[in-house]
Amino acid sequence: MRIVTGTISHETNVLSNISTDIEQFKRRHLFHGDQIFEHFEGTRTEAGGIIEGCRLNGFELIATVHASATPSGTITKEAFNQLLGDLISGMKKASKVDAAVLHLHGAGVSEEYPDIEGKILKEARKVMGKRPLVATFDLHANYTREMVENTDLLIGYDTYPHVDGYDRGIEAVNLTRKMLEGTLKPATGFKQPPMLPALQVQFTGRYPMKRLIEEAHRMETLPGVETITVAAGFPWSDIPEAGMSFIVHTNDDKALADRLAQELSDLAWSLRKEFLVKPTPLREALRHVKAAKEGPIVLADIGDNPGGGTPEDGTIVLKALLEEGLIGGIVALIWDPAAVVKASKAGVGNMVEVNLGGHTDKLHGEPLDLKGRVKTLSEGKYIVKGPMGTGSEADMGAAAVLDIGGNDVIVTTKRLQPLDLTLYRSLGIEPTDKRFIVVKSSVHFRAAHEPIAKEIIELDTPGLTSPRLAGFGFKRIRRPIFPLDFEMLGITELKSMDEE
Repeated sequence: MRIVTGTISHETNVLSNISTDIEQFKRRHLFHGDQIFEHFEGTRTEAGGIIEGCRLNGFELIATVHASATPSGTITKEAFNQLLGDLISGMKKASKVDAAVLHLHGAGVSEEYPDIEGKILKEARKVMGKRPLVATFDLHANYTREMVENTDLLIGYDTYPHVDGYDRGIEAVNLTRKMLEGTLKPATGFKQPPMLPALQVQFTGRYPMKRLIEEAHRMETLPGVETITVAAGFPWSDIPEAGMSFIVHTNDDKALADRLAQELSDLAWSLRKEFLVKPTPLREALRHVKAAKEGPIVLADIGDNPGGGTPEDGTIVLKALLEEGLIGGIVALIWDPAAVVKASKAGVGNMVEVNLGGHTDKLHGEPLDLKGRVKTLSEGKYIVKGPMGTGSEADMGAAAVLDIGGNDVIVTTKRLQPLDLTLYRSLGIEPTDKRFIVVKSSVHFRAAHEPIAKEIIELDTPGLTSPRLAGFGFKRIRRPIFPLDFEMLGITELKSMDEE
């Protein structure tokens, strides 16, 4: 059997002013053909799982394009059309294929298409005809009717932090095999409650998301049920379908698929109040760290999470911790290419004056005029050793560690969410020796940081990924929706789903 694969992956924050052109994809991942095997074979990534799944099943895998950019603003028309052209032309050239297994994200928006995944799958369906078309997705996917109607199987991550991409890739290939053998005829149930949860409460390691995942896994043990996806959605794509979704695939039993999807949707709605976010005020958290006896305490700057499309050059937390006199910590990280250049010119061991951060917008703090000693200079590449994307290469670009006020401030030329402890160790920093670690991340940091953290505190910081969703002025999201209308109208209860 011959399987064709490809990836176009982007989580689009339409409020970001970092335009996502083709260069943004080149800065992260833009590979073609055999380059995809070179970069992902043997890694615990989605692409690695699809590759391994085909090997285990004895399938020949034909790779087209793998395009992934760090979350940022709307994808330009030119960039998306180029990538879509690469994928579809690659699928057409892969003659005599039996099925397609794609990896997409589910929250991509271009200047021309608010639902890029729907467009991708519609065009892919034209190529594949009635042959199996299967796709894997991020847990933050905003599923649309066009996506569902053009795909035989849609398989989303079960975890946030996303540590199961590899497993979902293998699952996608295994289910494709069943379709090719004629033992699986997918029937799909698709439901979307009016819920738009913020990122922090999408964490699958705790209630209430954990409850939904556990119920989905229980349902997957029922006769005739093949796979179930619980998707939390991504608010900042600002499309009508943004928010929570449930997709149930059964073996030729549409009634069962619809019933189970509805039951999951009803369960989520019954838990809606548990999806409200209550982060800790910044100064309160810093004073708690100051009084703490043990570390490291991990402080999550949830308002400036590049994994959700922020610039990662926010200075609000750094300014506050310097004013509070905190020492012995790490700030991971601040994106400021100009500051890295200045540090490189100054050299290791020397003092440097920088106008640090705050250069992209007015939402994440002002630039800070600071003096620091250059501790480390690095090319910024390392191999991930933690549980998320194990074995893949991470690249923060040329980087510098500056000792500012007794703290290690990591400054980079590329935006990169601090997900892995190897990031610190590649720069000569041992994180377990530190009093505190500031991470610009919402949830992904937990996979590697929870085992070493004495405590984790989510900071109530402003920015493009703040959980205070009512302040963003969304234009296209369907209304009413929880918790936007709950927050904006000042009411204590939305009508039940049955009353709407």
